[in-house]
Amino acid sequence: VPDFAQDGVRNFMNNLNSPVIFANDVLQGESDRAGVTLLRFGINSTIGLGGTIDVARSKPFHLPYRQNGLANVLGYYGVGPGPYLFLPLVGPTTVRDLFGLIADRLVLPIGVGTPFNKSYYDLPINTLDALDYRNEADEDFTRLRNTADPYSTYRRVYLQSRIDQIEALHGRGPLVAASLRAAARAGRGIGSGVAPI
Repeated sequence: VPDFAQDGVRNFMNNLNSPVIFANDVLQGESDRAGVTLLRFGINSTIGLGGTIDVARSKPFHLPYRQNGLANVLGYYGVGPGPYLFLPLVGPTTVRDLFGLIADRLVLPIGVGTPFNKSYYDLPINTLDALDYRNEADEDFTRLRNTADPYSTYRRVYLQSRIDQIEALHGRGPLVAASLRAAARAGRGIGSGVAPI
């Protein structure tokens, strides 16, 4: 599909996931991030046509999208990743990340109910989410597939990426440094709201 349609689906999925992100921000004790997530959800759900347009990211709001999930919360509080897994339809993950993903996906069906607990909603949404993830990661997968040992490379890259993301939640590591450099280049200060993840 055209790029604008892909962007619309991705924006819709991100917006739909905002209540889960908000809950995980709160569990991490990140009240500022939780407030931004809630504000983004309100703006994009109304002005952004049900979340298909990420209005909150643009002027005058400048509220960046920040992913968060239970796996990040567990990692933040010191829960180790557990064994590495490469699962069909899920891809690279760990026991902690798989548990977090399943718990995050159950929040809306259990917490809200209809229509989130119906198969006519659940199957298309999860299919679109998986396709969007695959599309976003396609270049990375192609590059990794061409290495001498693709499985070991997937494993190493995935585990290091997750370590970096958890470190960024504590305000340290390469993602935070890259975020600060990007903010400086854009002429913004440290308090600009730029976040690594």
